Amino acid sequence: MPQPVDHHILWARNEARRHRHRLAESDVDAPDLEAMGLPSQATLPRESEDLEEELERALGALWSAPNARVMLTAGGSEANAIVFGALLERGDEVLAESPGYQPHREVPRLFDIPVRRFDRPLTGESIVPSIDRALSSTTRMIVLTHPHNPSGLALTADDQRALTELAERRGVWILCDEIFRDAIAGPRGTVASLGPRWIATSSLTKVYGLGALRLGWIAGDSRVLARCGPVQNALSASPSVPSIALALALVPHLDRLRARSLALLEENRGQWAAIVAGGVPFVTAEHPQGTTAWAQFLGAGEGEAFAAFASQHSGLALTPGRFFSDPRGVRIGLGGEPSRSRPAFQALRDTLAAYAATDTRTRDLLGRETP
Repeated sequence: MPQPVDHHILWARNEARRHRHRLAESDVDAPDLEAMGLPSQATLPRESEDLEEELERALGALWSAPNARVMLTAGGSEANAIVFGALLERGDEVLAESPGYQPHREVPRLFDIPVRRFDRPLTGESIVPSIDRALSSTTRMIVLTHPHNPSGLALTADDQRALTELAERRGVWILCDEIFRDAIAGPRGTVASLGPRWIATSSLTKVYGLGALRLGWIAGDSRVLARCGPVQNALSASPSVPSIALALALVPHLDRLRARSLALLEENRGQWAAIVAGGVPFVTAEHPQGTTAWAQFLGAGEGEAFAAFASQHSGLALTPGRFFSDPRGVRIGLGGEPSRSRPAFQALRDTLAAYAATDTRTRDLLGRETP
């Protein structure tokens, strides 16, 4: 069995943190719960089953999940792995977006499931024709993010309707990672409510800044969740009980935590928009709605060169495009607190100006030297 490659997570844990400035993270900076007067600690309850079921129903109701219930998992990463293990078998194939999140391409390999890619447009047009062209006779699952990681583009209502019809017609599952969805202002919800072929995964990590809880969930038809149960039993069996208890205590305050995140994102999106409006050597999606933006340079490997230049010149960490299967790009994180994000965006401005002054040969060498 091929071994999965998870260079992105390793890089984020180690290399990115060594930089003076960082625009590499995809999550909103963690809130100071104690300073906000919110629950910040949890005890270890003796009975956990009732708490787990209570939180599943609370989250299911908030996100309008099928049957008003979700399946709790040990983070969003486990949620995705459980879905792959529960709904796919040897001989099946996964179709994943490109550019796209590396674990969505690599985790299926743990189950000996091959993955092919389809091009996800970055200029707002429908994604359905690209998916339709890429489908094969063995495709059993399409993997999407909403909003898109890395560009921040949201799935349109038209695309959701067209994908529902496509999934029914072709007999494929649609796994939609919605971990960034609540970065879009408006009511909560989940694509899992669109039909039995849709499965959604999410967590409190990215938009709510509560990654330390390592708490995620799966939303889907009751038959899907029933198939997911045995796979979870082979992995974590259940999430951490203190995490469940603290999350349950925070449920009444999720609106307040989300409002904080939306305010941070609005300011940082404004800074990003101002940089783009000043003239840049890359293409980017207009009005990103997630916690990240994507800068796609024109030259092959130029995103790698720019990320390396930013690191060396300004001590600025940007996520290199190779982790998203497109070395032309870099991902920009938009979730930092102002005290951290403002100097980081200034470093990005300085980097762009200095990069414009380098010659082609220097850029080429930077791209080649990037690991």
